[in-house]
Amino acid sequence: MTACPDLTTDLTNEEAHAIIEPYFHVVRDDYVGAGLELCRRTRLVVDPKMHDTHRHFAACQDDGLVIYIAPEAAELPDMSLVAIVAHELGHATDFLYPGQFAMRGDDEPAEYRDPQSMKAKHWHRWLKDWGKRDADLVELSADAIAHRVMGVRFGYRGPCLIQTYGATRLRPVGLR
Repeated sequence: MTACPDLTTDLTNEEAHAIIEPYFHVVRDDYVGAGLELCRRTRLVVDPKMHDTHRHFAACQDDGLVIYIAPEAAELPDMSLVAIVAHELGHATDFLYPGQFAMRGDDEPAEYRDPQSMKAKHWHRWLKDWGKRDADLVELSADAIAHRVMGVRFGYRGPCLIQTYGATRLRPVGLR
């Protein structure tokens, strides 16, 4: 197996932000256009601490309001950068709309669950179970939400298993 190379950049945080921000806005607009109006509040912060391993470039604050992206992400191919942003906005959506998206299958987009359509006792149980998901299900949910919103699923490619459109490999269990 080929070693996972470490991607570096000479860009300043401001230069990286100028490159990444248009991608972020286009993808976020797709989420807002899909009726996920709360995503409009999510903002982008370029943070070099996000590239703490060879394959890690981004994270989402657990209230869904901030997505942190490493400046090195500006060096990624466009299809990977868009997939990473879509994945992180999947997390943001999951946090901004807690319990309102459910997995349908490994290769299926997330299903929307309207809390108004469920009896209160069922909704509270559903929400409690949502809060107990393991890390793998949280990650798979972000992918499934991105699939629902963007209309196409991305996969994982290369020795680092980076998200990218055009790849077909599903997220492996345990990938962090």
